[in-house]
Amino acid sequence: MIPAINNNSNNNAYNSFKSANNVKKGYIARRYHTSESVEFKTKMKAATGAIIGTTLPLLYFTRKNPGLKNIIHMKYGLKEMLITSITGITGGATFGMIGETHKKRERKRKEAVFQIMNCTLPLIGVAGFLKLSDKVKGLNNKPAKVAGTIAGVGIGMWGGAKLSNLINDPKDIEPDRKIGIKDAIANIDDVFSALVLAKFPYIDKLHIEKLLPVIFAWCGYRAGQSN
Repeated sequence: MIPAINNNSNNNAYNSFKSANNVKKGYIARRYHTSESVEFKTKMKAATGAIIGTTLPLLYFTRKNPGLKNIIHMKYGLKEMLITSITGITGGATFGMIGETHKKRERKRKEAVFQIMNCTLPLIGVAGFLKLSDKVKGLNNKPAKVAGTIAGVGIGMWGGAKLSNLINDPKDIEPDRKIGIKDAIANIDDVFSALVLAKFPYIDKLHIEKLLPVIFAWCGYRAGQSN
């Protein structure tokens, strides 16, 4: 006699698939890169690590520059953005790994690599174009700089995905993680960083640079709570 399949079991694949109904879909799922619900304590660990990782380099930069009253008045160049984003993401992922299984730690590590590549390469691309535009007369105008900034962000995100796939899966065992339109929308924070770096007219009046620590900490939180 063939035993009946128990669809109410918590251990079978059917219910594992059903549990995905509790996970946020679409934009939210892409932004946080989650495949199952995240425990509150994991979120708190990720948030704590991301805040610490983002704050420490800002305190260092402030101390090295006596003219700055506090981190709120921080003036960001490429170096400050790269270091702060990397430490924020690393902090969030590292704290998020505490007490987790090996499988979940590995997923957070891979997400941290992706987030770091996705934050830094667009900035490097934009900085490279802006430096080139200062030397090439035909590129040293507002329309060219706007187009170059957009292209730098797009190419940087594409390159970041490619490089993170090489780092995370050098033997090409798993399907590559790709950047699509929804991913680009979900990672709109890259655009804010690029705008500050490009120093377009009137951008300074919006004080977007004051949001950068929050943006970098947010990226770290996403890496730390990812599963």
